[in-house]
Amino acid sequence: MTDHHTPISAIGEFGLIDRIRKTIDTSRLGKTSEHHLIRGIGDDAAVYRPQPGKIELITTDALIEGIHFDLTFTSLRHLGWKSMIASFSDIAAMCGTPRYATVTIAVPQKITVEMIDEFYAGAAFAGSEYKCLIVGGDTTASPGNMMISVTVIGEAIEERVRYRSGAKPGNLLCVTGHLGASLAGLKILQREKSRFQASADQSAFLPNLEPYAAAIEKHFLPKPRLDISKLFEEHVAVTAVIDVSDGLASEAHHLCRASKCGAQIYEHNLPVIGTTQKIAAEFGDQASTYALYGGEEYELLFTIDDKEYEKLENLTGDVSVIGRITGTPEEVELIEEGGTSRQLQSNGWDHFTERG
Repeated sequence: MTDHHTPISAIGEFGLIDRIRKTIDTSRLGKTSEHHLIRGIGDDAAVYRPQPGKIELITTDALIEGIHFDLTFTSLRHLGWKSMIASFSDIAAMCGTPRYATVTIAVPQKITVEMIDEFYAGAAFAGSEYKCLIVGGDTTASPGNMMISVTVIGEAIEERVRYRSGAKPGNLLCVTGHLGASLAGLKILQREKSRFQASADQSAFLPNLEPYAAAIEKHFLPKPRLDISKLFEEHVAVTAVIDVSDGLASEAHHLCRASKCGAQIYEHNLPVIGTTQKIAAEFGDQASTYALYGGEEYELLFTIDDKEYEKLENLTGDVSVIGRITGTPEEVELIEEGGTSRQLQSNGWDHFTERG
């Protein structure tokens, strides 16, 4: 990143848009879907031709500074990546493929031209990694914090699209990857920020991040599970899917509510890596709490019958069985390590919960 700090007012809105277009154009490493794009950035609207035999999927995610990200320890390039990944994960949960995206940013005066370059470099790189083209958006000034909105258009084979509402009693309840690391990484970043602010000599302060790299990477550079959803599309029939963005406990309740069923989740089956366990111990927490209530995982929670799971096991080793679907509507039960059980409260991220 350059050391220059050019105010956006020096080039104006249209100069900024031209710069954004150049950043996106130079990052288009994968152009597999461009032959369906008739007109991209530069007109009042993008124009594309849907692929024959596919249905379209549309999702939008908003990120607000101070709620979803902290610019004191988040690079703009990482923020650009993560802004795109949040919507890609929604498409993955529908067993689809992301194709086109629009990105809207509201920018306060503290954000420079070079910072915007970094943001769009990260967003465009995410697009190139997952073959999704940025085809438009909007830019505007913000009187306060930075705000981002990403809309992604995807496509899927209609009979292979999966919803939250298909779970059946007796289905296995499974999750991809590992859980709790994003929250663990965030807690380390917040702790080091507090140490920096309390330091008598901030210019000499060195954050202690290296031992926690795996968790910090999961927080800054999550990956959408399009690899697993591709297996659902082509090889394995799952019954219901939801992405884990607001915490496993919350998503399990959403899935059960939509499917009019219940679930049992086994605490000892929750997939948690050693780094997450180490961080939880340092803060005096249980690692299972991070796995159940940590957000921004972008893993997939899904249900599947036993025979189909056997097929899935032969295709990937990156899924875990964490429980079963029951016939008790909307009742989610946690079977704890010692064998006792309790009702699992959703307690996921709620944007409208009052916080001190």
